[in-house]
Amino acid sequence: MLNFNTLKPLQCLVAGMFFRHKHILLMLPRQEGKTELGVRLMHNLVSEPKATRQGLFLAKSKEAGKKATREKMSRIFADSDFQVNTIQIVNKSNPNAICFMDSVDKQPSRLRGGSYHLVHWSEVAFSEFDHGVTVDHVYNTVIRPTQRATYGYSFLETTANGKNGWYDLWENAEGLGFKRIKFSLSQLVDIGLVSAEEYERLKSTMPGLEFAQEYECEFVTFQGLAYEEMQEGHIWAQMPDPEPWQAVVGGIDWGWQPSATCVLLAYVRQGRVCVFDEIYGQKIRLEDLEQTIRDKLRDFGVGRFTAVGDHDPAKIEELVRHGIAVAPANKANVLGQRMQIKTLFKNDKLFVHPRCTNLIRDLQSATWDPKKEGEIQYSNCTWGHYDGEAALRYLIRELSTFEERNQPVELPVTSLDRRARRLRGV
Repeated sequence: MLNFNTLKPLQCLVAGMFFRHKHILLMLPRQEGKTELGVRLMHNLVSEPKATRQGLFLAKSKEAGKKATREKMSRIFADSDFQVNTIQIVNKSNPNAICFMDSVDKQPSRLRGGSYHLVHWSEVAFSEFDHGVTVDHVYNTVIRPTQRATYGYSFLETTANGKNGWYDLWENAEGLGFKRIKFSLSQLVDIGLVSAEEYERLKSTMPGLEFAQEYECEFVTFQGLAYEEMQEGHIWAQMPDPEPWQAVVGGIDWGWQPSATCVLLAYVRQGRVCVFDEIYGQKIRLEDLEQTIRDKLRDFGVGRFTAVGDHDPAKIEELVRHGIAVAPANKANVLGQRMQIKTLFKNDKLFVHPRCTNLIRDLQSATWDPKKEGEIQYSNCTWGHYDGEAALRYLIRELSTFEERNQPVELPVTSLDRRARRLRGV
C-alpha cells in the first residue's frame, strides 16, 4: 500500500483522486511534487510481493530521465529492495515487478508494444519531439494501446508550456477518459499550503506571463515584445570597464550573410551582468574576428577571458588553437534561456552599454511568434537575424554558473594593460 505518511497534503489529495479515477492529467506549480508523486505511485505498483506488475516511466528527454533517476528514483527505491538504473527498476524479491525507464524524444513510436499497469509521463508539456510529432498523437497511438490488456492507470503531469500539445490533450480530457486536476499557486495560498509572503516574493521576481504560466498554471500566449522588461535604465552609459582581475565571458553567434557574426563581452560583479561591448558584422573572416577579439581584450585590459559559441566545431577549434578559449554553447531549452534574460531585466540584474547598438536593436525589436509558442518571429527581422539576441542567450546561460565557478583572482597589471587604459583615459 502507498504510504500516505510520505506524501505532502496536496500529494495525498491527488493520490486519492488517482486511485478513484485511474487516468489523471495533473497541473501544479513548479516544485510542488508532481513528478515525485508519480514516482511514489510507481514504487507502490512494483512493491507487490508476488504479482506480475509492469510500469513505464516516461521522461521528456533522455537527459531528463537520467536526472530523474539520480534525484528521485535512487532516493525512493531503496538499493536493498530494488535494482535501480536508467533503463529499469526491478524488485529484487519479485523480478516480475519492473518499472521500465524511457523517454519520448527520438522516435517515440519505438515505445509501441508491451503491456503496462501504470504509465507515468513526466513534464508532458515540455516533451522534446522530432518531425512534427504531437503529445496527442503519442498518447493515443503509442501509450494508450499498451494499457489495453491490463486496464492500466495513466498519470500525466506537467506545468503549462503555452498552448502546445499538452493544451490540446487537456481540452480533450473528458473524451479520452481523463480526470483533470489543477491547482494554481494562488489557490494553494487560499487553502494554506503556501504563504502569502512566498507568493508575493515569487510574483515580484518573475515576468508576468512567465509567472502566470509557471505558478498560476495558465495557458498563456506569448505576444508582443519578447523583452518588454528591458527599460531605458538598463542601457547604462556609465557602466565601468571590467577590472584587470575580473573574468570576462563572451557569447558568440556565427553568421555570414544575411546573418551576422556577433560576439558579446560581459562580466558579473555584485550580482549584476554587465554586457560592455560587442563585435558585429557580416562576412567576417575567422582570422579577422580573432584579431578583433584580441584587440578588444587588450584595449579593455582583460586578463581572463573565456567564451561560448554556437555549434561550429571547426571555428571553435581554430580559435582554441590560437589561444582563445571557446567552448560549445549550451543551446538546450531556448525558451528557458529567454526567461533567464527576461527575469534578469525585471530584477535589474542585466545591463547593456549603449555601444552595443546591435544587441539593443535586437532586444527592442524581437516579438513573440503568434504561431509558435515561446519562439520569436524571425520574419520581422529585416536586417537578417537576431544574432545579438542569440549571442546573449548563450552568454547568459554560461554566466548563470560562471561566477560561482570562478572567484576573482588578483592578476598583475602589465604595461600593455596600463597603455590600453591610458588610451581610454582611465
